[in-house]
Amino acid sequence: MAYGSPYKKFLESELSPFDENPMGWSEMLAWVYPNNYEVGMSNIGYQWLYGLLREHRYLLTERFFDFGDDPRSLEAGKKLGQFPAIAVSIPYELDVTRFLAMLKRAGIPLLSSERKRAPIIIAGGNAPTLNPYPYKDFFDIIVLGDGERWANEFPRIIAELNPGRCEKRDILIRASEIPGVWIPEMDDQFTGERAVRDESIPAYTPIITSFGHFRNMFLIEIQRGCPFRCGFCSSPWLGNSFTNFSSESILETYKKYGRGTKRVGLVGSAISEHPQLEEILVQLQNEGIEAHPSSIRLDRISTKTIGILADTGARSITFAPETASPRIGKMIGKSISKEEIIEAAKKLTKLGFSEMKLYWILGLPDEEVCDIEMMVDFIREILEKCEIRVICSVNPFMPKPHSRFQDRPMMTHQELRRRFRMLKDGLKGLQRLNLEINYSFNSRLSAILSIGGTNLSKVMMNIAKGTPAKRALKDAGIDYRDEIVLDTKNPVLKIR
Repeated sequence: MAYGSPYKKFLESELSPFDENPMGWSEMLAWVYPNNYEVGMSNIGYQWLYGLLREHRYLLTERFFDFGDDPRSLEAGKKLGQFPAIAVSIPYELDVTRFLAMLKRAGIPLLSSERKRAPIIIAGGNAPTLNPYPYKDFFDIIVLGDGERWANEFPRIIAELNPGRCEKRDILIRASEIPGVWIPEMDDQFTGERAVRDESIPAYTPIITSFGHFRNMFLIEIQRGCPFRCGFCSSPWLGNSFTNFSSESILETYKKYGRGTKRVGLVGSAISEHPQLEEILVQLQNEGIEAHPSSIRLDRISTKTIGILADTGARSITFAPETASPRIGKMIGKSISKEEIIEAAKKLTKLGFSEMKLYWILGLPDEEVCDIEMMVDFIREILEKCEIRVICSVNPFMPKPHSRFQDRPMMTHQELRRRFRMLKDGLKGLQRLNLEINYSFNSRLSAILSIGGTNLSKVMMNIAKGTPAKRALKDAGIDYRDEIVLDTKNPVLKIR
């Protein structure tokens, strides 16, 4: 029985291949996602690694999410402090402050130097892979790159050495042999290479839940990496090399692990670049399955393929033009004309799609006010010439490590607020438009953490202890309202 009604309802909503009460285990591992259940269970990486960890029958792996209380496991309500090893997946920079707050509520010291024995705390995910240095004081182990090798090898290490009953350093020495693992206590800088997983099998979500953001949907990778080099994006570096999984492996994985669900999410950075996309959609359609792909480049997909997608039951499609300016589009590596998008919107309407979601970025390098006016005119023209409902999700440009624009600054707070206000005023009162403005103080804090260095450890620790984030930055001499630009003293760029 799970601890408390909020936990019970989540467990009861799951279609899971795992035993509810596994027997025969000798060690325990807490598997943490420092956000709510709905977000965590929609993350294919978190779910995929959970499935790998559960393959170790001698290891009791239980899930934790941030419910805002004394952290307890989803499966059995155990307290976080009961686990001698705690691993956390951190896809976004701000999640680390939520995790540190969870540790504080559990009564666990935040600094690794203050944890002489158990628990051993491990971090992985996109955020620490892109830039692990702000986190090095908190974690005993940081996994850079894919976590597959760690999930296969670390359980055997703790089964042999028993955290809490042996010297912590003995475990860290053994763990340092796993590809992609960095032990900050042993090395001040990471000098190895990121871990790369076996790319013969697509990752998938072993548990299907009605409470995730993708309700009752089986998520499966159809590709890894990205063939494009958009200036603002780190995906090509994170994905290492661009790989398309075969239609056979994708469909076999669904049949073996999809648990009969009729909704399948196809995950990838460049769905339209899969040479067998049409074949995959046709086979899903023949099985009566509704396909939901990630963002699609409408300029690189045929009308026939979109029609097949519509026939599977999809009624919404996502596309990321990023900018309406041809000049900016060419600079970032995404030159898609206004005419192409409007023509695509008309086709979508004829094929039965009722909604098109567009992602935009405001404040890109060298952006001028006229580029924002161009965006307003463009969105208005789509609504005038097409009957489809349009959702515009607009985010600020943030410099990301290992992207082409990593050393380009994020605009000042005052300037970005002015530009977002211009966009909002220009689109006020339009029918069939849902405008999502995704800019706040947290955007700037995320950017600071993304490209900052070890000087941010105290900032994050103070936030976790309850100091307002703005005050914590001010105490560290950081004004979030200024331009945010890469710290040239930060050794993040040396990561291979």
